[in-house]
Amino acid sequence: MMKELFGFLKEMLNRLFSSRLFALSIIFFLLFSVLTLHLFRLQILHGNDYLQEYQKNTKQDLVIPGTRGNIYDKDGKLLAYNELQYNITIAETGSFSGTSAGINKRNLMLKKLAEIIEKYQYPVKSQFKVQKQEDGSFVFTTTSDQDRRRLIANVFRKTPEKLSEKEANSTAEQCFLQAKKLYNFTKLQDENGKPITLSDETALDMIGIIYTLRLTSYQRYMSTTIVDNVSRECMAEILESKYDLPGVDIENVSVRKYNYVPYLSHIVGYTGQVQESQLADLQKQDSSYAVNDVVGVWGLEKSEDLVLKGKKGYKEMYLNNVGSIMEVISEEKPGAGNDIYTTISANDQISIYHLLEQELAGILASKITEQNELDQSALKQSQLMIPVKDAYYQLINNNVLNKEHFTAEDAGNAEKQIGSLFQENKEDVLSQVEAVLMQDSGGELSALPQEMQGYMVYIYDYLLGKEGGIVNPEDSRFKSSQALASWKSDSISLHDFIKKGIEEGWIDTTKLDLSEEYSDSTQIYQLFVNKIMSFLREDSGFEKLLYKYAIANQKIKGNLLLMALFEQNVLPQDTVSYDALAQGDSHFAYTFLIDKIRKLQLTPAQFALDPCNGSVVVTDVKTGKVRALVSYPGFDNNRINDAAYLKKCNEDLSLPLLNGATQTQLAPGSSFKPISSIASLEEKVLDLSTVIDCTGKYEEVTPNIRCWIWPSHHGNETLVDGIKNSCNYFFADLGHRLATDAEGNYNAELGMERIRKYASDFGLNEKSGIELDEAEPRISDYDPERSAMGQGNHAFNTAQLAKYITAVANGGNLYNLSIVDKIADPKGKTVEEVGASLLRHLDYADSTWNAVHEGLRKVITEGVAKNVFLGQNISVAGKTGTAQEREDRGNHAVFVSYAPYEDPQISVTVNIPYGYSSGNAASLANMVYDYCFGKLSMDTILQRDASSILSVNVSD
Repeated sequence: MMKELFGFLKEMLNRLFSSRLFALSIIFFLLFSVLTLHLFRLQILHGNDYLQEYQKNTKQDLVIPGTRGNIYDKDGKLLAYNELQYNITIAETGSFSGTSAGINKRNLMLKKLAEIIEKYQYPVKSQFKVQKQEDGSFVFTTTSDQDRRRLIANVFRKTPEKLSEKEANSTAEQCFLQAKKLYNFTKLQDENGKPITLSDETALDMIGIIYTLRLTSYQRYMSTTIVDNVSRECMAEILESKYDLPGVDIENVSVRKYNYVPYLSHIVGYTGQVQESQLADLQKQDSSYAVNDVVGVWGLEKSEDLVLKGKKGYKEMYLNNVGSIMEVISEEKPGAGNDIYTTISANDQISIYHLLEQELAGILASKITEQNELDQSALKQSQLMIPVKDAYYQLINNNVLNKEHFTAEDAGNAEKQIGSLFQENKEDVLSQVEAVLMQDSGGELSALPQEMQGYMVYIYDYLLGKEGGIVNPEDSRFKSSQALASWKSDSISLHDFIKKGIEEGWIDTTKLDLSEEYSDSTQIYQLFVNKIMSFLREDSGFEKLLYKYAIANQKIKGNLLLMALFEQNVLPQDTVSYDALAQGDSHFAYTFLIDKIRKLQLTPAQFALDPCNGSVVVTDVKTGKVRALVSYPGFDNNRINDAAYLKKCNEDLSLPLLNGATQTQLAPGSSFKPISSIASLEEKVLDLSTVIDCTGKYEEVTPNIRCWIWPSHHGNETLVDGIKNSCNYFFADLGHRLATDAEGNYNAELGMERIRKYASDFGLNEKSGIELDEAEPRISDYDPERSAMGQGNHAFNTAQLAKYITAVANGGNLYNLSIVDKIADPKGKTVEEVGASLLRHLDYADSTWNAVHEGLRKVITEGVAKNVFLGQNISVAGKTGTAQEREDRGNHAVFVSYAPYEDPQISVTVNIPYGYSSGNAASLANMVYDYCFGKLSMDTILQRDASSILSVNVSD
């Protein structure tokens, strides 16, 4: 029985072991055992550790920007606000490996993204500050050497201080090519391994995307905006392609918009993406600032950024390996920033801006003369005139006309004529220039025609400039060379100057493409001439110089340039005027030009001639609040982040980005004389009965000081008379008295110490207090006689002069001026009252104040400004100021004032750089008073032009 049982079991086992199912069962059993063991280890033994590691890899914190607060004028009008738009963003999600295949896959994705962006013709918001121009050349879009050097260092993967000299001097194109190499765009292949050639435009967009993304690479999953305000069609295409564009998304964001452009552009300012160079300083103020933030760049947007920027929100979440949100753990909503209410009236800004533009246009139209050949060497600065050829040239020089379009296929008849005449003249001039450069003897500047002198100086500047880099101005060999001394004394030709440089080694021959070793300086010189001529053929600056002389010599006539204004739609179409200009009558062209200036169809800003800018500050003298702060010309802060528009503004010779009211520092001229008067009375170097005899020439100092009335004289004057007459003799004597001690000893430093003390009393040693970027003032530090007259080296801006005259007007209350009235939370509740703060009260004798006030009133009623204010029933008190800076340009025109005289309410301060005479500043102030006191309405101002405005000459 047992034997049979054993046999049965043996047979069964034999069948089992010989079965394929048994072997398979054993395999499955072993695999299941291994799996069970691993699951036990993962879930039981180390489950908590693995969970924490998983969470560590996928858990991310997302920062959500706060909503920026609004900016309002004093009447509650909205100046700056937010508007929703769709942006394309990109984030580093780790989707691509660092292998060659992974990098190629990433670059294919960037190519697809760039092509979508280009399809809709959107610019990439790039921190890679290189741009390709229409002519195919590359330029840096930053003017900062520091930013340019940092950019170059980044593409060479070095710190700025470790760049070689060759690397540090890389051109924009070299920087672009290095970036293509760095990001492996030169090795790009399609899915089949075939090489892909990128256009420069696409490569530049791809570089812009990845370069900007790399600046935030430490913030994985944080999005970077690369295109602003896309259309719904573009948005749909991006979203449809999301699978092929890992990390790319569409964000709904609020963007900054501005009203009342350009009247408040300098006050409100604008925002932009934070620059890498400024991030550290911002983080010192608030650690929450990050590289992707939008911050204030200019105006109140900048100075009040901490108030406006709002509170960031945060979201803690789990993401999968392509960046999609799996689970939100916690969330903190972002908060809106506070709102700012200014002291500024938008209506006042608009009205005074137009009054200022009309005044500038009237002066300019009065100064342009039909005569092109003028001898102005004997004229005073207030009498200088502008040849009409200079006005015609400015249409090219200040880019009013697009000279590149003269040769376009769709160019108009006048444009084509200009283009043809220019090209013919260019070839002729280049031949002449080359002939002069190749001339072995002679060729000194003074021996050349004036036009050729201009070309030689341009070439010299090229040799020493960064673009040429052929001569290092700091090279000791160059600085000590006799050739340099000879050039400065006009005793050497440019030909011999360059040859000497080659022989002495301070001309950099490495700039030449030498195919063999040259020992003959003549051969090397020929190569330099070739290089110079090649540069001149392509340089846009040299082209403008060619236009200057072609217009001056009437090879290109003014009527053609004016016709081109119609063809390029600078002026509205007018067939009658166009046909009349086509007749070629130069007198008609001149009268047409003047008419367009007076009608403001062509503006002072477009011409950028003297004067083309100016500023006006109006204050409430009882509170120190600024009612208007106007700077002309303005700019469109809604467009300022457009690289092309920013470039245009930077190249505009009228300086629209400069806030003239706070940043233009000029000598105050005679507007400083009230301070000298107060100093003299308070220091008791004279009293109200003191009489000084103006003989017309003050001879106590050398060189002598001539009064403006010379060769006549004012005769006997008291202090009130001296102010009324703005007598230079009188105030030179005050300066001398201030420099004389009680024992009768003269000490110039004593005089300057006293002048500085009283100028500082009126706040002229510090900024005005206005919440905007402002230049530092400068009180003169030499020559007490001239400094007391407002000369010396005083330099103040309009806001600083407004601060001083406001204190004079109210009898000694010196305010820190302010354009911020209050801060409110998003619900409108006042958080903080701001306004102007009282710095101090100037406790001078009543007799001092009375004398100065009387003198300032008599300036208007009996003195130098009497003719300007004839018929004005508002009792204005004020002081003119005419300051000379250059002999070849008009004087600066200044006017400080307040009204009504009996009970001052407002002060008006006007500054017109190169405005010829203070009478022009006073004339503008007179119209501002008419507006502020209701005699002139905003509607009337907007309907007027400059037809009735003439340049007014006042002697002071």
